[in-house]
Formats: sequence, structure tokens, C-alpha cells
Amino acid sequence: MTQAYRIIEENKHEVYERGETCVFDVDIRTIPTGTKTAMSDVSLTVTDPCGTVLLSSQSMASDGIGEYIYRYTLPSGAVYGEYEIEYVATDDSGYVTKKRDTLFIFRYDLINKIRSYSGITKESVNDDDIARIAMDATRECLEEVYEFHRNEKPTCDPDYGVMFNGTNKVVRTRCGNIADYDFDGEVLGYGANPCDGDITGYWYDSDYVRHDAKIVVNDAVSGRITLTQDDDSAIPNNHKGVYITYRTEWESFNKKILEDAIAYLASHHLILRMLDLHRATAADLELNEQKLEINVNRFKKKYEILIEKISKPRCDGI
Repeated sequence: MTQAYRIIEENKHEVYERGETCVFDVDIRTIPTGTKTAMSDVSLTVTDPCGTVLLSSQSMASDGIGEYIYRYTLPSGAVYGEYEIEYVATDDSGYVTKKRDTLFIFRYDLINKIRSYSGITKESVNDDDIARIAMDATRECLEEVYEFHRNEKPTCDPDYGVMFNGTNKVVRTRCGNIADYDFDGEVLGYGANPCDGDITGYWYDSDYVRHDAKIVVNDAVSGRITLTQDDDSAIPNNHKGVYITYRTEWESFNKKILEDAIAYLASHHLILRMLDLHRATAADLELNEQKLEINVNRFKKKYEILIEKISKPRCDGI
């Protein structure tokens, strides 16, 4: 009969920042006795949010009987978001056991800020769950604060005076202040960004075949971009249309206010989760029950006040 195993992560840390060292530390235990057992191989695969494999079946070092470890320093330009982790343990007979997990990279200490605002402890909600709430809150907040421009035709850059004539590559967006939509601290175009980019585009050739455009953001404030074919050559002058999609910031946009707004929105969602009492410990209920009953929308209101300061004014009527 084949022996069954369980892969257990030790000293689990779900949230990191760029440049930090991840320590992947696992024990392999037999089922049902829980005895640590040596494997012939234990490997690790890490995939970033763009689908890029950073570590592919990397063998983990033995750190004792049934204990395996691997240290990995995250790149300084690592993509923000949720990373997929897969452990694969193989015993002497070739039997394979797998375990999947996740880690998150944020651009600032958002998790602790959410805990500070909400008063929710790790005993009630772990970092992994808060990180998912924080990611959803970040996306919701960015959708609220940015203005969306879809399938827009670029305009002429005054320093060049021409559009896509077969040699010119530099144009402008019709609106300046291109937004950092993935909130990674840089405004990058499609082809320069590991994922889709903050501004994307496409063009039709003379036969109306659609092609993705490569975009380099020269100046996010003015909207100046270099738009080319994917091999960096100019768009041909017999093209049948060039279109770009991006988001813009309002002049009053402030990243510090945005960070606080995200934390308040995530705290609001976290408090709503805490209303599901079976997920809370007795200690958390004693500390937070009155707050939950009286201030269910407290953090949402603070979020809305901050968003009003940095989002574009809406014209809903006269």
C-alpha cells in the first residue's frame, strides 16, 4: 500500500515587500502518524501574477529528517499581487505529494495599516485572507478614482507634427496624467510592463488584421508616448486605425491619500466579514462586538471622504 504524506509549511509568512527574502520552510509528515519522513526530492515552483515562473521545480535543501528549506530574495522590480506556490515531494518509490499555496507582494505595509484601523487580530483573520481583501479593495478603489479611456485615437505630438506616416513613432494621448493603474509606482506601456501595462493599444494593417501595439510612456503627465509595432518598427502609413486604452488621474490625485483610502475600504470589508460571528474568536468578539454593532459603515464613510479629495468631479446635472 502506498504511504500518504502531508506537506506542512513552517513559519508561514504570506505577505512580503520587494527585495525581501522569502523563506520557504516545509515539513513532510506521514499520514496518519505525523512522523517526519525523508523524501528523495522536494521541489518548489513560484509563479508571479503575470504567469512568469520565477522558480521552476527548484530542489529544496534538507534541513533535518523530513525538513526542507529554500531561501529566495524577491527582485527589486517584482510584480505586485498574488503569487502561486507549489511544493512537490517525491518519496523513494516515486510517489508524489503536492501542496499549493500563495504569497502576496504589496508596495507598502498595507496589511498592518488595515489591522491598525480595524482592530482585527491575526487570531481572527490571518494575513493571507486580509491580503486578498486588500487586493480587492485596491482594485475597487482604483476603478473609483481613475477615469477610463477606451479605444481612443491618439493625437499629434506638437514637437513632431505628424501622425503615423510610416516613420513617426511619437504621439500623445488626448488626455494627460496617464494613471499608474496597477499601482506599482511606475507608468508603463504594453510591452514594457510584465503584465498588460498601464496603457495598451492595437492597430489594423491594410487588410484590417488587428495587431497589438508596443507602447513606451515618455511622459505620463503630458501623455507623450512612443507607439510602434511589436518589433519597434513604425506603424505603416497604410494602416486602417490605431487605438489606445488607458486611465487618467485627476489633478488633485494624491498617492498617500489613496493608500489611506484603500486601507479604510479594506477595513470596511473586513468588519463586514467579522459580522459572521462563527469566524471570530471569543477574545475578538469581546473587544470588537460593540464596535461592529455601532460602526458597521464607519470605515466606508472615511473611505468616501478621502476618495472625494482625489477623484475627478462628476457632472451629474446642472
